[in-house]
Amino acid sequence: MKDDIGDRHYPDLGVARRAQILFVAIAFFTAMDIYVISLLVEPIKHELGLSDVQVGLANTTVLYAAYALFCIPMGMLVDRVNRVWMLVAAMLLWCTGLVITALSGGLWPLMLSKAVLGIANAITLPAAMSLIGDYFAPRHRAMATSSYAIGQGLGQGGAIIIGGLGLGALAAVSAGPGGLPFGLSAWRVLSLAFAAGGVLLIPLLALLREPPRMEVRDRGGGTLVELWAFRTFLLPLLGGTTFLSGMSTGILSWIPPALTRLYGQQPADFAGWFGAVSLGASVVGLLAGGKLADHLLRRGDRGGITRPAAIAALLCAPASFLAMMPSLIGFAIAAVTFIVAYAIAISIPVIAINFRIPNELRGLVMGLYVVTVSLGGALSGPLVALVSEWLGGEARLGESMALVGAPLAMLASLCLWWTTRRPSAGTGVSPDLALTGPARQ
Repeated sequence: MKDDIGDRHYPDLGVARRAQILFVAIAFFTAMDIYVISLLVEPIKHELGLSDVQVGLANTTVLYAAYALFCIPMGMLVDRVNRVWMLVAAMLLWCTGLVITALSGGLWPLMLSKAVLGIANAITLPAAMSLIGDYFAPRHRAMATSSYAIGQGLGQGGAIIIGGLGLGALAAVSAGPGGLPFGLSAWRVLSLAFAAGGVLLIPLLALLREPPRMEVRDRGGGTLVELWAFRTFLLPLLGGTTFLSGMSTGILSWIPPALTRLYGQQPADFAGWFGAVSLGASVVGLLAGGKLADHLLRRGDRGGITRPAAIAALLCAPASFLAMMPSLIGFAIAAVTFIVAYAIAISIPVIAINFRIPNELRGLVMGLYVVTVSLGGALSGPLVALVSEWLGGEARLGESMALVGAPLAMLASLCLWWTTRRPSAGTGVSPDLALTGPARQ
């Protein structure tokens, strides 16, 4: 693939790789903290006296609502101010949110903690994606972009392994004669431990240098009016990511409760095997998504980059019936299929944005991307609980997950396929950007 801008304008590759490691670490910690909540549904629900719907509202709706509300202004800030310091502020907020979670005594403090986490997440993704676009020349960018998603996949698997085993060990200590410090329950100590892990990243982030902005047409950040030129690509793409997020939240966030209620597994029972399955499947899918995108880009097929994502999204539809499988083996096979296909489908749209949208609009577009992820996640989490209640109660959770996940998978596939049929005016970095080096400050 021909370089749009000579590599000499970009930071040294070693410097870029060190920054990439930090971005992957952020993705790992934030994803792990989000997904570990699914393991804590049962203990939080019982200790705070909450219903499934209330837990779903706090853990998904409030989190993603705050995510959606702040992502566009945060994305526009990313296009205008120092992105490194935005990441530092985001991690400070993230750790604060986890501490509030640990100290929550009811529904309202729990909702506040999720709102803080949502605001932090609205900063991390746009800022990290924008920085990756400026640290890496185009020929290195596809896999560098997908590495953030790989970090998220590792965090998802880590949540099951570390969170599940940690929760089991802490619960055992809590039940012992001495108990846990200050009489805290296991899920509260686990939240504090994750907050401590996030704090370790902050000084390392503060040492990063802001790279010059590359592939810029206009100085000072783009506008929604400029973005309209890319509508035939972005509208179906963002529609697809909305449905993908709803599908994944409706399935993945309810897998631990499904294993407990439908298969008699406790977190300590499934943490090892399902954590390994989730981790391995996520990494395979994310690597495959990055390789498929890189292959199409090297062939010059930027317009068709989302085609593999559409096919993968369609495969998620039958796999959404995983919690209706009659055995754990059937469940595991369906889960592997779902996680691999979802990882491919969700990794490619972000890569497409980093290639088909100019620099001064990428933060804004990533903000809009966060809105779509937020909307899908905010609605589908409690929707699964509501459908389960409508079908007859907790024992119908498997059918509820399928009824929510499968239609959303098919809608996501249709939207992503549409992006390959209707190319936009901005099918990549435009010719006038091809000769543009670093933006003058």
